[in-house]
Amino acid sequence: MPKTDRLEWPTPLRPTQATRENIRMPPDRSYLVRRDDYPHPLCTWNYHPEWEIHFIPDARGFAYVGDYIGPFEPGHVTMCGSNLPHNWVSPGLTAPGRDYVLQFDAQNLMRQGLAELQVLHLLAPLSERGIELSGHEAAEIGALVVALEQAPPGQGLGLFVEILSGFATSANARLLASPGFVSSYTPSVKGPRARVNDAMQLLQSTPAITMAEAAHRVGADASTFSRSFKALTGMTFSSYQREVRISRARSLLAETRMRRYVLKPDTPTCPTSIGCF
Repeated sequence: MPKTDRLEWPTPLRPTQATRENIRMPPDRSYLVRRDDYPHPLCTWNYHPEWEIHFIPDARGFAYVGDYIGPFEPGHVTMCGSNLPHNWVSPGLTAPGRDYVLQFDAQNLMRQGLAELQVLHLLAPLSERGIELSGHEAAEIGALVVALEQAPPGQGLGLFVEILSGFATSANARLLASPGFVSSYTPSVKGPRARVNDAMQLLQSTPAITMAEAAHRVGADASTFSRSFKALTGMTFSSYQREVRISRARSLLAETRMRRYVLKPDTPTCPTSIGCF
């Protein structure tokens, strides 16, 4: 594992180079939690409207959060608010499951008015700069994120609230990006980039839409839209459309299998190898 003090200090990334990560929340819970290998296609300098909590239990490297760059050590835990660009780089490292990633639509959750989630209102102005935890609090939050990744939805909600509360009550929190960074960055994602974001939402609801139709729907010239789409997402429109279709097909397959299980929970298995008819 590379040592941080032996790494060449990285060059700052320009905020306008960040790509928009499209996040699709699962239908059975209020958050998305996953474990990513490193390197990974999603481990890029990116932003998204959803908030993100990032836990790296065992690796070292450099954290990029807004205009902040600094080293991170094993046990690193950070929360990034809406549209705050971020990335965690471990030069020369290949590590399966390096990252635990927890993402959620905080704006939507705050609109729901649940008492257990009022803590989000306290965290909102802090999350705009990125919140890094350290010490025993980081270890406790990291353990909760690991438990959440493995928990069923019924148990997961309590763990999710406990994680948010841990950030809100932390005595060892550090803000990373400069004050006002997000407000100064937001204009750079308007114009053509806002149209691409709208088109990405269209693709989620209408996967068969053509690029020309999508460009017309969002009020953009087709050729300009094509260039902007690739610049923002890192993919061509057709490649992104294919990924959306594959994702939907997998979800439908999983839902179909679940319905069959629920409708026929007592279906016996075949007692012989000749098959059931």
